Amino acid sequence: MASRLPAIGIASAVILTSCAEPVEVEEMVVAQEVDGMVLDIKVPQVEGLDAFNEEALRLGEQLEEQIRQSEQAVEEGYTDLHADGAMNFETKLLDAQTISVLLTGFLYEAGAAHGYTYKETLNYELQSGSAIEMTDLFEEENYEDDLLAAANQEMEASGLKEDLSFPFDQIKEEQQFYLTEEELVLVFDQYEITAGSMGPQEVVISKSELESLKEGYK
Repeated sequence: MASRLPAIGIASAVILTSCAEPVEVEEMVVAQEVDGMVLDIKVPQVEGLDAFNEEALRLGEQLEEQIRQSEQAVEEGYTDLHADGAMNFETKLLDAQTISVLLTGFLYEAGAAHGYTYKETLNYELQSGSAIEMTDLFEEENYEDDLLAAANQEMEASGLKEDLSFPFDQIKEEQQFYLTEEELVLVFDQYEITAGSMGPQEVVISKSELESLKEGYK
């Protein structure tokens, strides 16, 4: 269930001074409302990082719109179970070159049997302001085999492989991920690789295992 604590506007969340000028990650409240339904949606914003800000805001507003549309079922008398929605974020990496953020959303549609949790990732270059794709991380175009092998090794070690709905044999072009100082983390939606009851999944891969990772991301 979403938090019911009141808040408004933008609050400072993270400040790093590892680059020439301090980079500040702020918390923007997209929606916070309690009127039967609960809305508690917060997204990151970084001054001057326009594409990052626009995408973060889009994700927050998209969730808000889903909740408000779903709440119409209550207003029209089809159910008395109100819609709920929440989103928060965690800055996983912020250095002189890169920002990597994990957003966690919760969506409960009015009258549904249960809600579900999902994750979104934002990876951007601070200097150019451009999004980082998986292919941007590696020196070689055929990086998939090494990454796939490392992911399967980690799944085996963690026990996740036993719960897979099918063999994990492909790195999708749109694969979600985030970076930490020492790790590349693959993020999977609920139902994507395991049963829905297990929720979203993360596979944590040590950067040291990825030989073709570019120097700037090691």
